[in-house]
Amino acid sequence: MRYIEIAHSPLPLSVLCLGTASYGSAIPCADAFRMMDAFVEQGGNVFDTAHVYARWLPNGEGSSERTIGAWIKANDCRQDVVVGTKGCTLNLETRERPDLTPEQITRELSESLDRLQTDYVDIYWLHRDNPAVPVADVLDALAPHVMAGHIRALGASNWTWTRLREAADCARSRGIQGFSASQISWSLAAGTGRPPGDPTTVSMDDETHAYHLASGLSAIPFSAQAGGFFAGKGRALHDRYGDSPPETAPGVRHFSPENVRRVECSEQLARQYGVSPNSIALAYLTSQPFPVSAIIGPRTVEQVVSSCEAADLRLSRQDLAFLDGSSTSGQAREGASERG
Repeated sequence: MRYIEIAHSPLPLSVLCLGTASYGSAIPCADAFRMMDAFVEQGGNVFDTAHVYARWLPNGEGSSERTIGAWIKANDCRQDVVVGTKGCTLNLETRERPDLTPEQITRELSESLDRLQTDYVDIYWLHRDNPAVPVADVLDALAPHVMAGHIRALGASNWTWTRLREAADCARSRGIQGFSASQISWSLAAGTGRPPGDPTTVSMDDETHAYHLASGLSAIPFSAQAGGFFAGKGRALHDRYGDSPPETAPGVRHFSPENVRRVECSEQLARQYGVSPNSIALAYLTSQPFPVSAIIGPRTVEQVVSSCEAADLRLSRQDLAFLDGSSTSGQAREGASERG
């Protein structure tokens, strides 16, 4: 598996990151353990969780973090893995943005560390932004935890590129640690990155992509597999319904003429390189000209192994342009990708 470097992480990150939102709740602990074992066996070392995960289920709050913590303890592998957890999300009842106060950050970080059975987190993400809070105040609230060694790298989840730029400028001017990575919604599927009903999520767009390219800031995208759209859902929708699938059909959120075209392009490249279209969709992210570790959401060991097929595939610039339509050649360049 290929790896990337991000600032302030002593370990390189695998280009795929294992999403664990359902671990210990919808996915029983024993199954989650087997999936984490399989991910590590494939070369993966990055795990993504959050303080809020499964809070919406009876007795579910903290189950993802506790499951990861128990697995790490059972395998005595804390020094070998990169654990990222997120704090300070929306209020689930009122949908209000987080306060991002020192008190909120300290309380949620402490609870996450207890659940994970560790005294530090490799990447601590702020799950949502609150633009009403000055970035200097946010970074100042995080700084004591960085200095104490409880946080290694800082991450911003669902922050716009303008706020990320402001935070980077602030960190440089004050001589303090800034954000090492950004976590936003991003996949090969075009124009459908924001989940319905949640205006606080941030999706990749042209301006955000340009910022990552210019700054070199790492991206760790969620919804990276577009809900299985490139693993067969998109093709099944088009084959069954043509250009007008019903609104209730699985995968219809990502359905559009442009995304049907992207499915066809991913299938062409998949045949050319002997991999699955889903692997092409993941490689589209991990082959970008800035560091990317794409979050995968498998629900079985078999899906873990299948997703990791993409880990050693690097697509060329011509391949990326063919997939996203920035090339009008209509042809994928034969032999343009590489392994390793």
